[in-house]
Amino acid sequence: MAMEQRKLMMIGGGAVVALVVGWMVLSNVAASKAEAAINGALDQHGMRGQVSWQGVSASPLGGSVHLDDVRIEEVPGAGVVHIVRVDIDDFVDEPRRKRAELRMSGVATSDGFSPLGDVAFVQASGRSQLPPATIVMQWRMDLDDDTLTLALEVDQPEVMKARLDLALERVAALARLSDGGAAPSAFAMPGAGGPRGRRGGPPPGLGMAFQMLELMGEVRLKQLEAALHDDGYIKRSIALHKRYAIPVLPTEGKAATQRDARFKSDIDAAQRDCEKDLPVTDVGDRKKACATLIEFISGEDDSIRLTLSPERSVSLSELMEQAMQAPARLAPLLRPEIGS
Repeated sequence: MAMEQRKLMMIGGGAVVALVVGWMVLSNVAASKAEAAINGALDQHGMRGQVSWQGVSASPLGGSVHLDDVRIEEVPGAGVVHIVRVDIDDFVDEPRRKRAELRMSGVATSDGFSPLGDVAFVQASGRSQLPPATIVMQWRMDLDDDTLTLALEVDQPEVMKARLDLALERVAALARLSDGGAAPSAFAMPGAGGPRGRRGGPPPGLGMAFQMLELMGEVRLKQLEAALHDDGYIKRSIALHKRYAIPVLPTEGKAATQRDARFKSDIDAAQRDCEKDLPVTDVGDRKKACATLIEFISGEDDSIRLTLSPERSVSLSELMEQAMQAPARLAPLLRPEIGS
């Protein structure tokens, strides 16, 4: 009986080893295919020489790829960017359905600091040498429903976490553009508009820009939500504002007390202006939105959220037209809501 048990254990152990070895082999095959696909995409966009990595792994079941120690050369404004790890999950790339989640962890320049430290808005809080950032992108396109959802999240420690969610409709034209299959626009044809065969119209580069605008104009906005969570930016900005933008008088008591009083007065004035000017029709909603906004910029609350929920989806071309010709109509069209 003991001999039978030993045989069963040996057979079971051999099966486990075979499964592990098989999984590793399949993982290596999947990684090779994934690496080839990534290189192909980089070749397609002319970026093969700019992007490199130290290691790649992939799930044999598909839909999941991981790159380690990614290096991107010649990034505008940042030079070389290092990414500790890139995770690509839930990846589907079919003719009618496309989706993925892309997470970039430990994003930094060659000096080890976040590239976002060079952004003027970030530097306004008195910090430029910041910890590496984390960036997450998600997209889901269904051409049968003609819809696209996009999400972008940027987590910059010691500054702020920001997230943007978009729901779009009528995205087929945009999909054709991304696949390089869009029909040429009249703007992009060198001879368009030229009398007697003479070359006319804008230069080819400008023509392509017009073509992109035309195609993007067909896309319709269904919903937008933008959210911010403060991680030190607001408080540092307030401290700098009080110290350098608010004058004090030696005869009026403690400097800190004077600055606090002046800051509160400025915040109260800002809330009154907001309640007068914020483009929200309902007075109660406007006061509530302004209170939320003031609580965020004064440091009393660390989160704020803006939601646009049009009663009907609105084309981007209509939004641009209204923004240029009748900005006052945008608020009733988009129905903005501000919350924490």
